[in-house]
Amino acid sequence: MMNVLLFLGSVLAIFLTDIPSFLYLLFSFFYSYMIGNILKKRKKKSLLFLGISIPLLVLIFVKISLSYPDFFSFISFFGISYFTLEILSYLIDIYRGKIKESDLWTYALYLFYYPCLILGPINRYEDFKKEMLKKKRIKGNHVSQGLFRIFIGACKKLIIAGRVSILISSITTNDLNGLYVLLACFLYSILLYADFSGGIDMVIGFSKIFDIDLPENFDTPYFSKSVKEFWRRWHMTLSNWLKDYVYISLGGNRVSKWRVKFNVLLTFLASGFWHGAHYLVWGLVHGLLVIFSKPLKHKWLSIFITFCLVSLTWIFYVYPNTMVAFKKFGSIFTNGFTIDFMNLGLDMGNYLVLLLSVLLLWIYDVKQKRIYTLFEKCSLESKIFILGMLGICVLLLGIYGIGFEVNDFIYSKF
Repeated sequence: MMNVLLFLGSVLAIFLTDIPSFLYLLFSFFYSYMIGNILKKRKKKSLLFLGISIPLLVLIFVKISLSYPDFFSFISFFGISYFTLEILSYLIDIYRGKIKESDLWTYALYLFYYPCLILGPINRYEDFKKEMLKKKRIKGNHVSQGLFRIFIGACKKLIIAGRVSILISSITTNDLNGLYVLLACFLYSILLYADFSGGIDMVIGFSKIFDIDLPENFDTPYFSKSVKEFWRRWHMTLSNWLKDYVYISLGGNRVSKWRVKFNVLLTFLASGFWHGAHYLVWGLVHGLLVIFSKPLKHKWLSIFITFCLVSLTWIFYVYPNTMVAFKKFGSIFTNGFTIDFMNLGLDMGNYLVLLLSVLLLWIYDVKQKRIYTLFEKCSLESKIFILGMLGICVLLLGIYGIGFEVNDFIYSKF
């Protein structure tokens, strides 16, 4: 019964969000399920190609049209980046023999589950099927754990990302150069992580309430000692998807050393294109960093250097136009070397809230598992008090609809 309600709620939410998106998802659902059933009986590459070609081509056209709206006009389907990858993994896993049985109802839940269409995480059919088919009950501890995760996500999104977005918006809107560009890159590291991981927290928390365990998407990524390690800990469901269905399909590390490097570059170019056609250079840069950068013997120095390298590459997100991004990067070394923090849209009180919140986020990341364990052991009264305090913090300190479109999640546009 719970699965029926979740499915109907998801269908209604998608329909109300965007009717063309709903119709395209409906078509993709029936088309991929039909091809999948044929693939189970006749594992031919031509059938697999037929199954993945249409959703893949539509995704490519959408990405190009979104990146170059002055030259192309194409409908942007809601959640297409996420459900397309789920369709592709479903069909490829059938072809590889990893999925032997599937039914229309479970596959419908898999594709239409609304929370995951907004930000992810990107699910695999077999894992999602186990969650959907298990006997689920709404229990008190599931509700408290889910609400705790939702409030943590709201704190990240509205208290931290909300303020950082104002700073970045001030820098970009006023066309500031020099050290302001460098500051924007490091601030974007905070913004994107707080925004994206906060949204994932909410999705996982909402699902937990209904006894659905979704895969984690982050594992303290900014504590990575190399860019390669960063990609094992950042947007993990996308990284694992690219590894399993792009990198391994190209031959992985079972080929010559130069071919391995080529495979890595192609995989990161695919990652860049998934974010948008104008992020290809960003993907190429990360591919080169994965190939050639290595961790140092000193742990914290490696972490610091990795954080700096990753932060600098976010310049392609701060300035989505590639040529503008290169121009702004050059200004770091040629323009002014001073920063007036008090003219970036925040007063001293908001700066103090931001600094304290980032510090608490750092502690939370380091002790996340321990914090969850302690919360689970708390009495009901203590849990209600903690949830109440988190809710008050969000209401009193959260920033709503200012600057960088605070109410919109950055990754929802991908």
